[in-house]
Amino acid sequence: MIQKIRLLLPAKTLPSCIVKFTYKDNFIDKTNNSLISEIFYSHILLIYKYFIQLRVFNLKSLFCFSIGPIVQREKYVMLPNLSVYILGNYRPGMADGLAEFNFQNVNALKDSIDFHFVEFDDSVEIGFYDSSTIDQIRIHRFGSKGFLALKLSGEFKRWLSELTVKNSVFHLNHIYNFNNYLVARLLVHYKIPYLITPHDAYVYCKVFRSNRPLVKRLYRDLFVYFIDKYVFDHASYIHALTNQCIPCLRLLTSRPIMAVGNQVKDMHLTLDMNIMEDRICFIGRSDIYQKGIDRVLAGFSLFVKSQNVASSISLTIVGPADPESDQLRQELCRDLELEIGRQVVFAGKVQEVERNRILSISKVYIHLSRFEGFGLSVIQALSAFKPVIVSKQVPTSDVIRDYKAGIVVDSLTEIADAIAFIFALSDQEYLQMARNARRCYEEQFHPDVIRPKLLDLYQRAASVADTK
Repeated sequence: MIQKIRLLLPAKTLPSCIVKFTYKDNFIDKTNNSLISEIFYSHILLIYKYFIQLRVFNLKSLFCFSIGPIVQREKYVMLPNLSVYILGNYRPGMADGLAEFNFQNVNALKDSIDFHFVEFDDSVEIGFYDSSTIDQIRIHRFGSKGFLALKLSGEFKRWLSELTVKNSVFHLNHIYNFNNYLVARLLVHYKIPYLITPHDAYVYCKVFRSNRPLVKRLYRDLFVYFIDKYVFDHASYIHALTNQCIPCLRLLTSRPIMAVGNQVKDMHLTLDMNIMEDRICFIGRSDIYQKGIDRVLAGFSLFVKSQNVASSISLTIVGPADPESDQLRQELCRDLELEIGRQVVFAGKVQEVERNRILSISKVYIHLSRFEGFGLSVIQALSAFKPVIVSKQVPTSDVIRDYKAGIVVDSLTEIADAIAFIFALSDQEYLQMARNARRCYEEQFHPDVIRPKLLDLYQRAASVADTK
C-alpha cells in the first residue's frame, strides 16, 4: 500500500518544498510479485562475496521484506547553468536505441544545458583519461581495458572526487547494469544527485517474470534486490518513458517518478492518398516472440481467410532478422498458407529513404509486441499520418486509444477485425483517423512538447537532495 501527501508551497517561495509521506507495507508479498533481473548464472557467487564483504547480505530479506514509514523531503528550485553528465557513449547518428535516445535529448537541450558524456573505453588501458569536445558536448573518456567487472577505474574515482557538484546531475540509463550500481554508490558518497531512465521497466512486473524459468527468476531477483533497487532508491528522480511504466517501477521503489516520453523527430512525411497502396507494414527488429511477429502473421492470415479480401492487400515487414528468426518467420508463413513475395514481403534492413517510402505508401502500421519499452517506430508512424494497430502491451497504447489514432488489440480475432475495419473505412473516415494519428504525435511526442518536460526533469533531479 502506498500513501502520499504532497504540500506545494507558492512558486514565489524559494526554495519551494514538496513534502511527501510514503508508507509501504509488504513491499514484496507471497503472490510472486518479487522482482527480476538479468545476470548470468556465473555472476551469482561474485555478487554474493561482494555483499558479504559489505555485510549487507540477508538471504531471508531477499524473498520477503517490508519497509516501514519513510519521510522524504524534497527541495526543488530552478538552477542556472545546469550541467548534466550522461553515463554512456556519445554516438550521433547511430541506430542503437539508447544512442538515439541520448542524441535526441542532447541535441534538443544543448543550448540550455551543459552536457557531458562519461565513457568507459575497454579498448584503452586503465589509467587513461581524455577530455574532448564534439558538437558542443564534452566527452570524458576513461580507459577500462581488462578491468574487473566489479570495480571502477581509479582515474574515474579521482576525477569524480574533484568534480564541481553545484548545479550538476548525472543521468544513468538502462537496467541490469552493475556499472550503474558502482557509479551510484560513488555519487551517493560525494552527494552528487542523479536520475535514471529504466528503458525496459516492464521487466519488473509479474507478467514478464512469470514467463521466466525458476532458476532465472531467482538470480534475477538477487540482482534486482541488491543492485537495481539500490540505484533506484538513491536516485533523485526516476524517469519513466510512459505512465504505463510507473506501476512496474513502484514494485521496486518509492522514489519520485516523472513520466516524460521519448521525443521523436518529425519525419516530415505528408499524407498523400494518391500514392497509398493496400499495404500493412511493420518496421523493427524481427524478434518473433517479443516483437510479436508471429501474432502479426497469424492475425493477417486470419484476416485474409475470414474476410472478403482484395488480392492486392499485402504485409511488408521491414528490419533486420538473424538467420534463425528469418527461417522461423518463413516457416510460419508456410504453415499459415501465406505466399511470401506476394502476400508477405520481408524487406530486410533498408536505408532511411526506402523505409520512409514504404511507410508513406502503407495504409496502416502494425506493432504487436508482447513486451515493449516504448515503441519508437509506432510514434514515427503516427508522425507520418498512419493509423496504427498495436497490442495493449505497447506502453503508448492508452494514448493511441484516447486520440482515436488507431486500434488496440489483444487476440488474433481482434487483430483480423482491426485490419478489416481500417480497410473498410471510407476516404473521409480514413483521413480523420490519419489526422488523429498526426495530432497524437504533435501533442504528445513532438520535440517541442517533450523538450520543456525534459528540462524540468533535469532541473528537478539536480535540485533534489538524496535524504536516504
